Amino acid sequence: MHSNRLIFLVLFTLLLVSTLSAELKCGYCEKTITGNYLTSEGKSYHEDCYREHIQPHCEHCSELIYDAYNILDGKKYHPECYTNHIIPKCDICEGPLTGTYIDDFWGNSYHASHNSELPECHSCGRLICENLTRGGFKLSDGRHVCSICNETAVEGDFLLESSLDHVKRLLESNEIDGLPEDIPITLVDSHTLKKLSKIYSDSVHGFTDHSMQTRNGRVVSRESHIYILSHLPLTMFRAVLAHELLHVYLFEHDLDLRSDIREGFCNLGSEMVYEYSRSEYARFQLRNMQESQDPDYGIGYRKMSRELDKKGWRYLLETLDSIR
Repeated sequence: MHSNRLIFLVLFTLLLVSTLSAELKCGYCEKTITGNYLTSEGKSYHEDCYREHIQPHCEHCSELIYDAYNILDGKKYHPECYTNHIIPKCDICEGPLTGTYIDDFWGNSYHASHNSELPECHSCGRLICENLTRGGFKLSDGRHVCSICNETAVEGDFLLESSLDHVKRLLESNEIDGLPEDIPITLVDSHTLKKLSKIYSDSVHGFTDHSMQTRNGRVVSRESHIYILSHLPLTMFRAVLAHELLHVYLFEHDLDLRSDIREGFCNLGSEMVYEYSRSEYARFQLRNMQESQDPDYGIGYRKMSRELDKKGWRYLLETLDSIR
């Protein structure tokens, strides 16, 4: 009789321990859960505790998130809130930037598909549209110019003399002097420039035609005529002018250099103008020069830039014909 009571007490104790150990504790308030409950990430919660403290809220609208959500920087959003209010927008069409998109030099972001839909400005590389450039237009030679670049475009003779004075002073400050006083400068369209230079590329912006007269085997006169593409922004026009003036310098000093050394040296004139300007547009053009893989205008320019860094202008000018 006593043994039966003992067995009953042991069994009751084991059942009580088992029941107590099976009680669910709320993962938030740590109180016992009775009735319905919710689970998340391996923990159980009272329904009220979960909705008020655990269930994610959208960081944009603050409403509860019940289904799928997007995460950005550790914050959760309803898919609609994320698409309409959080994800970056295309600077051209203002739609969400999903899929492949482009970040350009000027801080604009846009869908890659716009590259095939919109013309590119010949001078700054921006896609021409109202949102990015306030529009633009097409020149008779086929080039597209955006409204931003057109603000300072050199179209007539009124800026030629002042630009020539400006560039000559820059060159003279680096001991490049002795250039002829009166050098004709003519603005031409792209078709004319390609015929004159015999370089049939959209990258050509200037050309200098040289001629000399001799008598009894001796040079009695030299003449240079500079041709520059019209409608270039003023900063670029002056950079091209500096490049061409260095061609004049080489001609005046009878320096017949290898093409990469010649064009690389002349590009130091463009670099001089862009560094003096310090504008965002100048930084854009300098970056293009520094990244160009053209054997003369890119690789040759960087070679001559290194020579300039080592020697300085005076010694560079004195040793140009010995550079290999």
